[in-house]
Amino acid sequence: MNKLTIKYLMLGIVIGVVVCVSIYALFITAPSHPVRSHTTDAQSNASADEPLYWVAPMDPNFKRDKPGKSPMGMDLVPVYDEDNASDSPGTIKIDPIIVQNLGVKTAPVKKVLPSQTIRSFGKVHYSQDKISHVHPRVEGWIEKLYVRKKGDPIKKGAPLYSLYSPELVNAQEEYLIALEQNNRALIGAARSRLLALNSPKTLVDAIEKTREIQRTITYYASQTGVVSELNIQEGFYVKPATTMLAIASLDSVWVLADIFASDLNKLRIGDNANIQFDHRPALSVDAQLEYIYPTINRNTRTATVRFVLPNDELALKPDMYADVEIQHLSTEQVLVVPNSAVIRTGTQKRVVIALGEGKYKSIEVTLGTSYHDMFEVLDGLVEGDLVVTSAQFLLDSESSISSDFSRMEMDMTRDMSFDEGRHSSMPMDEGSQTDVSAWTQATLNEVMLDSRIVNLTHGPLDEFNMMGMTMNFTVSPHIDIAQFAAGQSVHVEIIKGSGGMYQLNTVHFIDSGSAESTDHSNEHDNQRDNEPLGEQQ
Repeated sequence: MNKLTIKYLMLGIVIGVVVCVSIYALFITAPSHPVRSHTTDAQSNASADEPLYWVAPMDPNFKRDKPGKSPMGMDLVPVYDEDNASDSPGTIKIDPIIVQNLGVKTAPVKKVLPSQTIRSFGKVHYSQDKISHVHPRVEGWIEKLYVRKKGDPIKKGAPLYSLYSPELVNAQEEYLIALEQNNRALIGAARSRLLALNSPKTLVDAIEKTREIQRTITYYASQTGVVSELNIQEGFYVKPATTMLAIASLDSVWVLADIFASDLNKLRIGDNANIQFDHRPALSVDAQLEYIYPTINRNTRTATVRFVLPNDELALKPDMYADVEIQHLSTEQVLVVPNSAVIRTGTQKRVVIALGEGKYKSIEVTLGTSYHDMFEVLDGLVEGDLVVTSAQFLLDSESSISSDFSRMEMDMTRDMSFDEGRHSSMPMDEGSQTDVSAWTQATLNEVMLDSRIVNLTHGPLDEFNMMGMTMNFTVSPHIDIAQFAAGQSVHVEIIKGSGGMYQLNTVHFIDSGSAESTDHSNEHDNQRDNEPLGEQQ
């Protein structure tokens, strides 16, 4: 190989190196600044979206710095830093992925013209306004009874019974004497007395014509119907107070139905109803609500409503059972919320509203009438609000946690600023529920000095209906938290503070080697020489 060839070879190597360096600078080095900028932004956004902590859905005191399970076996819920500091207490923000995993669904609050079918159970009765009770107006004896069985049909004008009454005989004699004397005044008085004693007009006219007295008088039915009541037999002695029998018309019947008190405000006179009967499924009668009785049955807590049904074919019999469906149609639009969105806590009713941008808040509402799958809203919501209808219990719990934390922080700040951290023998915070407390044995697991919170594994707290579990408790500001250490066995008194947090009010440090214990209490009579609690040794 000559020198010229070697020279060209070296030149080619140099050119190749220069080309490679140029390509590297063009494709690798040039975009390095945008990539670093993009990565920095992504890291910043990721940091902003990271949860502050994770909390148990059913226990606001149980907090962890990473996902996991609560003592009750439920998934911990993330809590994020709020982007908008002006959000009202209780407003929470949930990551969209968490929202999707929880299956959160919403529905709008809207105005509708509600209709509802109220179902009830009824019974067929005689029409009380078409029952005729038969009483004698004199004392006497039943000589002849033409109606012998209860339930027998009878027509208007048919004979019922014949009565012998000495009083009626005397009244006939007086009338006959007046006729013979032809004294118009006496005739009028005697005739009026006979009619007042319920003597048939045909009898009075017969005496005037025949001038004869009848020993027994026969009485006749005043209407067509059935004998609904029969209290006499032949030979009975009766008085004016005796209800001898009753005749009930079956041309129409009543259906009386029991309605729950909560449904009464939905009913109006004239509401349409459909009534069916078990013994004849094909028989369906349409009727209108005629009357709502003004009283409530003290045993069943129901009110009675009445329907009047025609009974031309006598197909409806008294004491038959009936199924009643009343169609209620409101005449005015009302604001409603889905039934599935309402959370009942026993003391209040709440819903979780969606505020947009992943924010939710639990609020109290006032509800009115229930319409199957909807509730009337009287206060707390406006038309167009979005309410959560699925997974709202977890969101409501987290919203309540947020509000309780705010109150807890204010209480702790107030206590610490009052005494500048010096734990003196002062009474509990105003508003603390000191009337209920519970004692239990517990083991200290963790002490969080900065936040004055301890983690305990405790036994059952029957006064709060709480089983034994592991959870966090705040420590009364009158107890020296520096004396707590993990692994200690303690006997503690638990109270519920104004913020809803459970708090250690009294602590006995149990010495496993002796029966003695160190008492750290909130009571004035446990102090010695007026020293602050928690500083006694």
